[in-house]
Amino acid sequence: HFEPFFVPRESVICEPMFKDELQRVGIDLFNRSPGHGVAWLVATGVVRDYPVEINGFLTRMRADPVRFGEYLGEDFSTSQTLRLELLNSLPLLGTGVVSALQVAHEDIAMPSDWIKVDRLLRGVAHFWWRQHDEEVSERKDGSGKAPLATPRQSRLGAETELSGVELHSCLLGTEVLHRLMFSSLMLHRHTSAGNTMTLNEWVHLNTGIEVGGTDVPMHVQQSVFKVVVEAK
Repeated sequence: HFEPFFVPRESVICEPMFKDELQRVGIDLFNRSPGHGVAWLVATGVVRDYPVEINGFLTRMRADPVRFGEYLGEDFSTSQTLRLELLNSLPLLGTGVVSALQVAHEDIAMPSDWIKVDRLLRGVAHFWWRQHDEEVSERKDGSGKAPLATPRQSRLGAETELSGVELHSCLLGTEVLHRLMFSSLMLHRHTSAGNTMTLNEWVHLNTGIEVGGTDVPMHVQQSVFKVVVEAK
């Protein structure tokens, strides 16, 4: 687990007999004001002050995914700690741009605020890249080539997007993956609102987002566009 350095807080009270009631109050408070909800859960001893335990509790108790996503996208130190822990735990190996976003979307909803979205997607891209870097290193054979991971099927439609180490080999780093994820989510929201956009228009918007001001390979962009738009 990824846990940035912090000093865990101790609970103020410990009332095992009222644990269920304290949990319900904590979740209700979280769904109204996430920061206060987390503080309550820790102060009442419902959860220990460790990111993996807080995230696990909120996920198991089905906290409001919209509130959860909004809170993880904040710039608060606690939000950053919980965000990194949650994103680090995601099973991103073998996913593509769209399917990785879907995995991230299982327990949280992407915020409406694009600045918060940017923070979340930067983390998703970072951990996606790290998992695939490790996969490439571990699976290299004597010829120095890594077997390709099996592409995952996107739940947006029947088309299979470019994914796994095959996608990894087509990009130059985590920064361009982050930008491509951000652009893909913008495309999804744009078309979901009833608007239209052609492949050429989207590719033009993505001009120069690769390292050094170059372009993402066309077949990569076509793969993403097809899943997002045509399989919508």
